[in-house]
Amino acid sequence: MRIAAIFAVLALATMATACANRTGDMTIAEWCSQDASRGDTDICKQHRDTEEVRSSLGSRIAEVFGVANHAQQTADQAMARNVVCVTRTLNSTRAGTCDPGYTLTGCTQTRYTRRAGGMAILRSVNDTECRFNSQVLEVQVRCCAMGPNPPPATMVRDTAPPAPETPQPTPVS
Repeated sequence: MRIAAIFAVLALATMATACANRTGDMTIAEWCSQDASRGDTDICKQHRDTEEVRSSLGSRIAEVFGVANHAQQTADQAMARNVVCVTRTLNSTRAGTCDPGYTLTGCTQTRYTRRAGGMAILRSVNDTECRFNSQVLEVQVRCCAMGPNPPPATMVRDTAPPAPETPQPTPVS
């Protein structure tokens, strides 16, 4: 009985070794292409599926890099443009406007009091002006123009914008 068990174990080990070393020193692709009848074996089918996934993944990665390179070129072109921005400070007004040739990029009520009505509600914004629901004490309008020779700007604040009162948070690593 014991000898039968030993022979069974030896037979299983021999079969496992034969299956594990089925292709010899050849690659799976070489082994599958060596004989046309091997094309329908499971190992060849699995190899074909794996190669299809690998090639489709490679083409997808190339496509993504192409899109990323195009986006980088577009960003480089945008950064090369000559953009001039000005901040206009207007007092006691309901609307903040930009000079001709400039595009409105920001509109902020910078000064208000309770006696004057507090914060106003921004009613409308377009490329040239922003309107509030009531008169505001002070509004800062940020206007930008693109090109080598921007049009002259009027009523421009000459000083730099104030630094924020609260310090920026330090990143924690």
